[in-house]
Amino acid sequence: MKIVTQLALVALLWIGVINTGSLGSSDTDFRLQMAHAWWTGTPEVSPDFKPIIRGEIGGGLMGTGGKRYINYDLGQSMLMLPADWIGTQLHRLIPNRSAIPELYLRRLIVSFLTFVPLNVAMVIACFYLLRLFEFKEKIAGLASIVMLMGTTVLNYAQVHQQNNQILLLTLTSYALSLAYLQRGKYQFVIGSGLSMGIAVLIRNTSIINAFTSLMFLLGCIAYQSRNRYKIWQCVWLWITGFLPIALFDRTLAFFRYGNFWATGSSVFMQTQATDPFFAQLPALPPNYPLINSPEVGILGVLFTPAKSIFIYDPLLIPCLAIAFLTWKIILPYMRWYLIVNIFNLVMFLILTSKVEFWSGDVAWGARYHVTSVHLILVPLLALLIQRWQHQKIKNWFVAALIAISIMVQIISVVMPNNLEVAQTLIKGEKTTNTFTLGRRTTNILCLFNNSFSDECTDQILQNLILSEAQKSQLQYDNRMVFLPFNMGSKLNSKIVTTIALSIWILVLLTAIFASTNFCWQLSRA
Repeated sequence: MKIVTQLALVALLWIGVINTGSLGSSDTDFRLQMAHAWWTGTPEVSPDFKPIIRGEIGGGLMGTGGKRYINYDLGQSMLMLPADWIGTQLHRLIPNRSAIPELYLRRLIVSFLTFVPLNVAMVIACFYLLRLFEFKEKIAGLASIVMLMGTTVLNYAQVHQQNNQILLLTLTSYALSLAYLQRGKYQFVIGSGLSMGIAVLIRNTSIINAFTSLMFLLGCIAYQSRNRYKIWQCVWLWITGFLPIALFDRTLAFFRYGNFWATGSSVFMQTQATDPFFAQLPALPPNYPLINSPEVGILGVLFTPAKSIFIYDPLLIPCLAIAFLTWKIILPYMRWYLIVNIFNLVMFLILTSKVEFWSGDVAWGARYHVTSVHLILVPLLALLIQRWQHQKIKNWFVAALIAISIMVQIISVVMPNNLEVAQTLIKGEKTTNTFTLGRRTTNILCLFNNSFSDECTDQILQNLILSEAQKSQLQYDNRMVFLPFNMGSKLNSKIVTTIALSIWILVLLTAIFASTNFCWQLSRA
């Protein structure tokens, strides 16, 4: 069996194991709500919706024709729409529809039919990019599986924010640029631009990724040929791929908001203070959400215990050290790739530095910045493993680093991200000052011994005076979040839950065996 096929199988098994059967995020739930509204012809914002706070996402904002729209980018909703339609049709075929809530089934189907394949494709894109960077197949295979299991990619393969879709498209764009340099086919350049156009459709801030992808292409061509005509030719070919999707995105913005240059975020900032829908609610601070000093967002992403990119992606520091030590001997294209993606990270740090929710709220790690980190890590993980294979680094040291990183990421997917945030807020603490990884570890241990610590949910429920809503939320979040454990709270059928648990255990054991065998074979090849 080919290495890439084995890699796809291992990735599929693990992504299936960690799947919750839900979308994992209220943001993605709203995007699914948008998709469902489009094909059913219903309003994106329910007429019965009653906002609790000003600017609440569920309340949307006023667009053209007096319609209210949820102010999110549209690309992810488009990705989910086919599976949402399938989920709705399947629910209509169930004899006893009341046994399975329609929304639950739709989310389940979308999770498996949309996001599982996209996450597997992202791992494969990582593999092919590494091959184009001239790493051997075994190194590319090992690095790709470590990328999935040993970085925050794993958490975002469970919680279906836009991150891994953006990562897939950006990796594809870089890979197509390298393929053009090696094979000279112009369709690769067009495909590179097309990939970034789709990324911008999914998240408008991906224009930064598009810019750095184009920088990479131009820098590589300039290094290869120093031919100005060829450089400009590639610029226009890249734009030929990028522009149609970008124009499509802007056309949709015009029909929604009446302004070709508007985004949901920009319209929200302009109208949140005057929107009559929220008239009876307290005003938000002036210039909301740009209310922080820049250093708050920048230093927060780098160093806070709740969000530091160095804590939640522990392979980042050793990988940067490897890059520094081997800088003169790595490929020029790879050096340029690292430069443009470090610049990419800096740009995102600046972009979100003043935003009130720079931390990504309940997300694991710094949600708006981890994709930049992943882009940096892709070739550096391969370089780390390559040096390890050549015994340039102590075997036990690299093995320990990778094992610790995998353990950190497994810890991140065992329980809901909401739990630690809820515990922190109940205690009146600041969420960004909480060592979320440590608290998550405690919460997992508390599942097996609820007297392990005063931080255990059961101890909090006993020792603090809480409202019924707070108690209910804590009790609900204090659980394993994998599909069979989630299913019990949604369905009243013990038989279905038992069957699901049995299948899940079988898939887990198969994933452990397949990944162990895969890594063993490649490490000995």
